[in-house]
Parts: sequence; structure tokens; C-alpha cells
Amino acid sequence: MNAEAAVRPTWDVVWVSDIPWSGLWQRPQQLATRFPEDVRILFVEPWTLGAAPAWSPQEVAPRIARISFPFLPLHARDLRLRRLAYRLGSSAPATSMLFGAQRLWARRWRGFGRDGARRLVLAENFLATPFLDAWRPDRIVYDMIDAPLHFAPVPPRLVPQWERLLARADRVVVTSETLGSLARSGGAKTPLLIGNGVEAERFDPGRVAPATLPGDPAEPALGYVGSLHSWFDVDLVSALAAAMPEARIVLVGPAPPETAATLTRLVASRPNLHWMGPRPYAEVPGLVRAFRVGLIPFRRTPLTEAVNPVKLYEYAAAGVPTVTTRFSDDVDAWSDAARVADGMEAFVTACREATAATPDVERLRAFARRHDWGAIAARFVAACLEEAA
Repeated sequence: MNAEAAVRPTWDVVWVSDIPWSGLWQRPQQLATRFPEDVRILFVEPWTLGAAPAWSPQEVAPRIARISFPFLPLHARDLRLRRLAYRLGSSAPATSMLFGAQRLWARRWRGFGRDGARRLVLAENFLATPFLDAWRPDRIVYDMIDAPLHFAPVPPRLVPQWERLLARADRVVVTSETLGSLARSGGAKTPLLIGNGVEAERFDPGRVAPATLPGDPAEPALGYVGSLHSWFDVDLVSALAAAMPEARIVLVGPAPPETAATLTRLVASRPNLHWMGPRPYAEVPGLVRAFRVGLIPFRRTPLTEAVNPVKLYEYAAAGVPTVTTRFSDDVDAWSDAARVADGMEAFVTACREATAATPDVERLRAFARRHDWGAIAARFVAACLEEAA
């Protein structure tokens, strides 16, 4: 053991996530699994209906255990449940009871960890603010992944919980320049930009065979992998399918009920439009490798303006060029990997051009390697732990 390792304190981490561990394999899982071997993590996930809860810690990876926790389900897929959550969040008596119950539940697990270890609470869900103290943290880091007030309607009386977390956190990490500006407007002093990334080698064209996609294999596939939520421009994708009948438009990912119904109707009327639904993360590299062009057909909204899309890096790592809408001011920084289109006609034209062109695989792969999760995790760990040593 070298001198630096000997003096660095031992840390236990309470990781308060806004997605379940078993959901889409995203930033929380990518970073948590790359923390140092001497760090133990209790991954606190939101309890969601229809998923098997973990009411006591369950090991999900070496040194990582998950527990389910009752959060106000403002992001629930069921519209009725979201509306009920909004009403409860607007009620002072209801939120007072909820926060009290959450504090008691958190205290139940505050014995997690080892004697003598310091405790980091890493919050990615600002709704955890009322009970963070129950974990007895030595340090709090807020990893602000999205624009939290725009992902779903947030009752105005809960907004101060976000502002309190921004002001109280020892470190605020953001994934985009736009999020940094938003964090400062909410009270953060010096947010640190650490974007998203990709497991570049996992998508290496020399190691990953293209998967079989629906439709005629002789037709080039223009594909999208990710959530098909309200920010996904279904009309744009439908127009693309109509304008390029010689190509397959393949969508991979989950959709809320209202979007799913629309997609089902469109797929029935567009023979070259295919929706495969959600697929395990292990299948994503092969699926992306089968694309000729990767798509990011996002609407421009207050939420998407702050997004740093993982799919951009996944497409590039597979040697697949991207065509994206101008959903954010940040998109011009991605010129090594993406064509940016303003409007429907420009999007269709860019897709045609990208389909016809020979991709510069080495340039795309170099872009992806600059955003490898290994390097990103090293910076993130330093911001969370090393600077606090």
C-alpha cells in the first residue's frame, strides 16, 4: 500500500438514486461500479409499482447493496399516479407525514457501514433532501443529472427542497453546461461539470457483431436506443419513415402508455418503422452496431436543453454517425460525431446524407474514447472522495 492510499480515509456511500438499480443501465450504475474497492455502497432506489422491492439490503454487485425506498412518485409512468403524487406533494399535511415516515425509514438503515469509516451521501434525487440528515453524513454530493423541475411537474411547495440541496451540498456535479447555469440559478456556488460517457470497448466494431434487426436486412437501418418519453419527437420519426421508404427506422426502448399507443398505431401504418421495445443493456452494443445512422430526435424543451445524451457516445463508440435535432445549445460541441439539423426537412436531408456517406469510424471512436466511463468515473470519484480526504 502506497502512502497516498494509506492516508486516504475509508468511505461508505449512501447513493440516493432517482432510478432503480435494475432499470436502464445508466450513469448511476456506471459510476457506482467504478468506485474504489475499499468503498461500500448502499444504493437507495425509488420503490416502483410492479417491481420486486428490496426491503432489506440485497447485493447487486461486489460491495454494492440496494434497498427500495418510498419516494413521492412524481415520475410514475401511470398518469393517474403522477396526478395523485402531485396533489399529495402540494399538501402540507401530506408531505409532513411523508417526510416524517422517510426519516424514520432512513434511520432504520443508518447503521449501514463500518466502524471508523466516513460517510458520503451521494444524492441524485432532490426529493431526498428532507431525510438526508438521518443518514448522518460527513459529506454530501449532489449529482444533478437532469433538470429536476422539468422532468415531471413538481409541486411549487417542493421546489425549496431542491434549492436547499444545492445550497447545502459540499459539491454539486452537473452533466452539461446548461445544467450548470440552472444549478447556479438555484443557489449552487461552483458546480463541477462531469458529463456522461460510454464503455467504449464494449461497442468496439472489431469485437461486437451487429445484431439482427426487424425488416429487410438489405435496407439500411437508422436507429434510436433510449427512452421514448414526451421529449421524443414521434411526429419527426414518422415523417422520416415516410420520406425514406428505402430505409428501416428502428426504435429500441421503453415508452410510457400514451407514447406507446401512438407508436403502435404508427408502426401499423408505416411498414419500414419498427419499435422493438426495451432491451437489456447487454444487447445494446450489438443493436447499435447494426445501425447505419444513430438518431437523437428530441424536441427542444426545458428538460432536453440540459441533457447530455449517453446514446451520442454509444453510437460513436460503435462507429455510427449521429443525426440530432438542435434540442440543446450544447449540440454544436459534438461536431466530431453528429450532424445537427434544424427542422424536419433538414433532419431528413441530414439522415439521407449520413446514410449515403462512408463513416469516419476512427474519428467517431476517438470521440467516444475521450468520453469513456473509466476516465469520467476517476474524475467523479476524486470530486466525491479524494478532495474530501
